[in-house]
Amino acid sequence: MTTSDLPAEGQPDVSTEGTEAPFDDVITLSTSEEDGVVTVTVVGEVDTFTAPVLRSTLDSQLEQSPRELVIDLSGVQFLGSAGLAVLVETQKSARAKEVGLRLIATTRAVTRPLEVTELIDLFTIADAR
Repeated sequence: MTTSDLPAEGQPDVSTEGTEAPFDDVITLSTSEEDGVVTVTVVGEVDTFTAPVLRSTLDSQLEQSPRELVIDLSGVQFLGSAGLAVLVETQKSARAKEVGLRLIATTRAVTRPLEVTELIDLFTIADAR
């Protein structure tokens, strides 16, 4: 790649060479548990490709029937329609299992899609743990 082939500063490299980035570069999930409260921390982008990974993680946590499930979205830079669907499905599953659900939403990247779709009222939203 020559200097003229490099993306402009601040622009993503959209080169078609190589392979797609693995999910590890797009989304990172971590889970912690304390006193019956399970927190799933999400960092990255929740889109059509990564939403199934998030859904699987949330489903497996709900299977454990915690007292409360907290989804920390403060590290999410993009929340697409597939991610919104996962959140709605998780809310339904949590209610069916009588598990409390709380979202930590500190960024516009998360709150804006919830507001625009009028889904925000379905959730208990916190801006910190």
